[in-house]
Amino acid sequence: MKPSTHLVIRFSAMGDVLLTLPVLVAAGEQNPHVEFVVLTRPKFAVFFEGYSFIKVISADVDKDFKGLYGLWRLSRLIRSAYAIDYILDLHQHLRTRFLKLFFVDKKAFTLDKGRAAKKALVRKENKLRTQLPHATERYAEVLRKAGLKVDLGQKSGQNYFKNLPPVPLEKSKKWVGIAPFAQHKGKIWPIGKIKELIQEIPKEYEILLFGGGQKETEILSTLTQLFPHCTLIAGKYSLKEELAIISKLEVMLCMDSSNMHMAALSGIPTVSIWGATHIAAGFGPFGSQPHQIVEVSPAELPCRPCSIFGQKPCYIGDYPCLHKLPASSALQAINQLAK
Repeated sequence: MKPSTHLVIRFSAMGDVLLTLPVLVAAGEQNPHVEFVVLTRPKFAVFFEGYSFIKVISADVDKDFKGLYGLWRLSRLIRSAYAIDYILDLHQHLRTRFLKLFFVDKKAFTLDKGRAAKKALVRKENKLRTQLPHATERYAEVLRKAGLKVDLGQKSGQNYFKNLPPVPLEKSKKWVGIAPFAQHKGKIWPIGKIKELIQEIPKEYEILLFGGGQKETEILSTLTQLFPHCTLIAGKYSLKEELAIISKLEVMLCMDSSNMHMAALSGIPTVSIWGATHIAAGFGPFGSQPHQIVEVSPAELPCRPCSIFGQKPCYIGDYPCLHKLPASSALQAINQLAK
């Protein structure tokens, strides 16, 4: 029996792309006669390696396939490589809307982002405080509408990443990962708090510092000069190598960020710091591995959450949701979860 082929579209952001992985794995295992072709950015292709039922088409839609003509060319490339039966739009973006026009002969199923409920969660007054569906559940619902069975149950400690290289550094101590950055300011704990935390972490642990980009790497490099038990990971290894390192951590301390999702999908206990955003929006760590949420309670700070993605300026002015979080709270959570 020829498998039905589903084109899965999700270009960004990294955390959102990561969260498609457990959904596709569950669907692939529970629907033996289905294959997925994931259309995403080139740097995200490594997340999907090692699964016989997942193929990847890497597309730089900001350069190589830019604009309407670029999307048409991309559609021709896809059609020449795969006999697509269905379209699963897990992005729901203007770009994906145009791309689907070039597959008008195929039945398409599109993500419901729940924008109205999210807007109600972060409005200034009369917030509708309710737990919204997790992003993985929203993705799974798209697949279910396409007639697929998707049960998102997960084994404790499951690592979703395959074909990883050997860990590129020697492990002589227990490893605590710290990833102190995120895409937006409203998610980032002050670096002074990170320094306070590192000072209190016992020297029996080696602290591995994760990040991305030159600016973040430079900041993390200064921490390795201040604290001898810190090792810089940012800027030194490939993404696949970083995933291999993450899989050997005892615990990861992170923000509401892609590093949180990489650790959780590696089956690693996570301690995540939450400021302007909140897990009620549906972007918390996925999986049954232990995790701790460190935050200032919305009861203490009723303005939380003020943003879904952390990009909005603080209307109080100084992000008390982050500055009021003591290093001791994060340390306590680390001590509880470290293997």
